[in-house]
Amino acid sequence: MVKKRNKNIMMFVVLAVAVLFATGSFAANSFIPHKNVPGPKRLQLEKGDNSGVVHTDPKFIADRQAIINHVMAYSYLIDEGRWDDWFKLFSDDVVFEVTGPELGTIILHGKKKFRELVYYRYILPSKGPSKEAVRRHTMANVHVVMQTPKKAKVRTYMFISKVPHADKLKMLTSGTYNATLEKRNGKWIITRWYIECDAPLAPSKFPKGKGAKYIPDPRFVIKGAKKGPLPGQVSLKNHPYSMPASGPLYKLTGKPWFWKDSDFVIIDFLSTAKAAAAFLPEGVTTFPIPDLPGYSLVKHIWAYYRKSSVGPYNELIIAIPCLYKGQMWLYVPLIYVTTDSAMSSGREIGGWPKKIADIRMERTGNNYRLMFRRHGMELTATATVGYKLFSTPLPPKKPVMLPYPQSMTLPLPKPTGKPQKTIPLPTLTLKLIPGVGSAHPAPVVAQMIGAPWRLGGNFYGVSGVSIFMHPSKEDPIANLPVLKILGGTFAHGNMTLSFAEMKVLDDLLKK
Repeated sequence: MVKKRNKNIMMFVVLAVAVLFATGSFAANSFIPHKNVPGPKRLQLEKGDNSGVVHTDPKFIADRQAIINHVMAYSYLIDEGRWDDWFKLFSDDVVFEVTGPELGTIILHGKKKFRELVYYRYILPSKGPSKEAVRRHTMANVHVVMQTPKKAKVRTYMFISKVPHADKLKMLTSGTYNATLEKRNGKWIITRWYIECDAPLAPSKFPKGKGAKYIPDPRFVIKGAKKGPLPGQVSLKNHPYSMPASGPLYKLTGKPWFWKDSDFVIIDFLSTAKAAAAFLPEGVTTFPIPDLPGYSLVKHIWAYYRKSSVGPYNELIIAIPCLYKGQMWLYVPLIYVTTDSAMSSGREIGGWPKKIADIRMERTGNNYRLMFRRHGMELTATATVGYKLFSTPLPPKKPVMLPYPQSMTLPLPKPTGKPQKTIPLPTLTLKLIPGVGSAHPAPVVAQMIGAPWRLGGNFYGVSGVSIFMHPSKEDPIANLPVLKILGGTFAHGNMTLSFAEMKVLDDLLKK
């Protein structure tokens, strides 16, 4: 009797083990891959099923085919912009996760937050210039690592590519898709979707609030950095004695100054907020980037003016987006020109701290080589003009939708109901004219000046950006270190500045 009972127990164990192998339960062991790769920590994945079990159950095989078909529909639907059908692949309680270098880790709970992310990342940009690009989400090595009658886990290799404007193929990233599916009401549906990216991807607006979690790439976390703006550190007490007197090299006509038939190459990059704050006057703060505390956006603006109110010249502007009295400005701590008339007029009227330098903008086809030299300081950059973003005048009612990074770096005015011939470039400067009468005289003029430049023409995206700097104490451009190049914009057109619209925002000597 005991032997028969033991025999029955053994048979039950053997059958149970057979069932576990058949369902793949032994194969689904979690692990974290590529632990030595720099960047954010990757989330748990499932080890591949190498059991070699042959499944002969027709129901099991039918489920396997439905699972694979459901997962692979992801790529077709997203690339074809069939958003309603695409969202139906996921359950209402789906957990969406993505990990990528520089981007960090995003974890969203629920389809509502998931939809919000997809809207800002894909749906909204698809209405702008990026609608002329073909994007492919390619899957390979599709592998079901675990399958039971009610649950399955799938891994695939991922390749994301883009061909903008029927031009050259661009590989954006490789990586893996990792799906958990459940059978609900007789159909398979995705309840977890984790994207493991190998290369950095462009950021986009990130959902906030309950159900959304963001973990930054540890390499981009500045220790001790606090969210919010940092106050400027330049005061009248520590401002250098500059702005020397010079003869009048320009004429006032009563009309707005003009710059016609001009080329602009605008390069945008991330620097530290601490470095940016060191250039800002008191009362001015850095412009905070909510998801990147401790960082600040910086612009290198290269300009070639073929015809202007002070003649032809080249210019390099270092601009820091900032906040002053609740309004966004571009503060200009450093600016260089190639002629004395451009230098003198800018310093005496607008307070722009212009210096003369060797500035060259060489163009071959769509490729730019940009060079700056002054007293040991060297700055070189490369950029390639790409597809057209928009032209002025701006549409009267419909907003212009820009792709990354212009959606972040080139804010456009809202529609007014009428065409807008130009876009504003509001600059902020500290105009300072030194006094006399002592060994350390106080300035006789110390004013915060707001100048609403207006630029119109054709605007294009820029790729292939690189920056090299050889530092100099006299021209501290390199004190704004390049931590991450975001991209840039090329513009060709005309620019104006009306003296009547320039304002003294604050007279520091009256405080």
